[in-house]
Amino acid sequence: MDKQHLDHLLRSIWTAGEKNEHSIEAIQQEYKNADLDEGLKILEEQGYIRRVGDSVEFTPLGHHAAEEIIRRYRLAERLFADLFDVSPTDYEYLACNFEHILSPEVTDSVCTFLGHPRVCPHNNPIPKGKCCVNYINDVEPLVQPLVNVPLGTRVKIVYMLPAHQKRWRKLHQLGVFPGNTLKVVQRKPSFVLEVGGTTLALDREICEGIFVKRLNDTTP
Repeated sequence: MDKQHLDHLLRSIWTAGEKNEHSIEAIQQEYKNADLDEGLKILEEQGYIRRVGDSVEFTPLGHHAAEEIIRRYRLAERLFADLFDVSPTDYEYLACNFEHILSPEVTDSVCTFLGHPRVCPHNNPIPKGKCCVNYINDVEPLVQPLVNVPLGTRVKIVYMLPAHQKRWRKLHQLGVFPGNTLKVVQRKPSFVLEVGGTTLALDREICEGIFVKRLNDTTP
C-alpha cells in the first residue's frame, strides 16, 4: 500500500473521530476502499494507531501525522474553493491529490495567504499551524474577516463560522451568505452593509465570523 492510501486512511480515521465514531465500520464509511484491513495493519505496525476491540484510536505519533494531513487537505480545499472558485466536487478531488505535495513551508505559506482560515468549505475545523499562533502578514491575505475590510470596499463572502449557524437562516434571507457580494459603508457604531439594493446593520460579533475576499472594480 502506497503512502497516498495510508494518508487517506489516516484522514478517514480523523474524520470519523470528529463525529465521535471510532469503529472500523465508521472508518470504512469514510475510507470507502477495499484495502482497509491491510491499511490498518500497516498503520498499527508503524505505531500510528491502536486497535481496541472493534475500535481504532491514534497514538500520539498517529495523531500528529493525521492532524498535519487534515490541515493540508482542508487548506487545499480552501485554496481551490476561494482562489479558483472550483466546484465542491472538483475541489475535493483536487485537494485529495494536492495535499500530498505540500511541504510544511508551502503549507504555512498557503495558510498565511488565505488569512489563516479556521474552517474548510464544509465548516470543519482546520488545525492551526505555527504560522497561525503569532504572525504578521507581509501582504494582505486573500481572505479576511469582514471587520478588517475598509469602508467602500466591495467583497464576496467566502465562508461564515459555525458559531453563527443558528442565525444563518435569517442572515441568508437578508442576503448574507457565502457566494454573495456586499459593500461596507459604515463600521461604527455598528457595521452597515449594502447587499444588493438593501442596506442593513449587523453587530460586530457577527461580522467577526464572516470571512470575505475583495473584489476589484472589474469583477462582475
